Amino acid sequence: MQIDMQTVRQLLDDHGAALLLYARQWHRSPEDALQEALIDLLRQSPPPHEPIAWLFTTIRRRAMNLARSEQRRVRHQRAAAAGRATWFVRAEDAPFEPGELERLLGQLPPLEREIVVSRVWGELSFEQVAALVGSSSSAVHRRYQRALARLGDMLNKQLGKSR
Repeated sequence: MQIDMQTVRQLLDDHGAALLLYARQWHRSPEDALQEALIDLLRQSPPPHEPIAWLFTTIRRRAMNLARSEQRRVRHQRAAAAGRATWFVRAEDAPFEPGELERLLGQLPPLEREIVVSRVWGELSFEQVAALVGSSSSAVHRRYQRALARLGDMLNKQLGKSR
C-alpha cells in the first residue's frame, strides 16, 4: 500500500513552506529537494508512519546531495576553464588581444561561430563544414561571409573605441 495523492496534497498545503525553508539551508533550489522528496514519498511502500518527519529527513538528505553535486559541477567547470588554453596566441603586430577575438566570436550566432571556427581553425572545406552542420555548401559559404563581415564590423568598432 502506498500513500495517496490527497494525503500528499494535504501534507504539502500544511507543511510546504516549512519544508522549503528547511531545504533552503543547504541548497539554492529548495523546490528541487522538495519535489524529489515528494516523489520518494509516493514510491514508499508501505508509507512511513510519520510522513512529516520522514519528509524533513529526506529533504535534508536530498538538499545536501544537490548542493554537493552543484559544488562538484562548479569545481569541475572552474578547473576546466582554468586548464583551457586560450584559443589564440597574440601576434606581435595584432591590434587586439586574443581574448578579445574570442569574446567577439562568442557574440556570433552559434551556427555562424561553428562555421567560422571549423573553416578557419579546423581548416575544413566548405563541403566538409556543410556536412558537419547539415546544410548546403552554398548556405555555409553565405553564413561564413556574413560571420566574417560581422567580426570585421565588431573589430573595427573595438579598434575605433581604443583610439
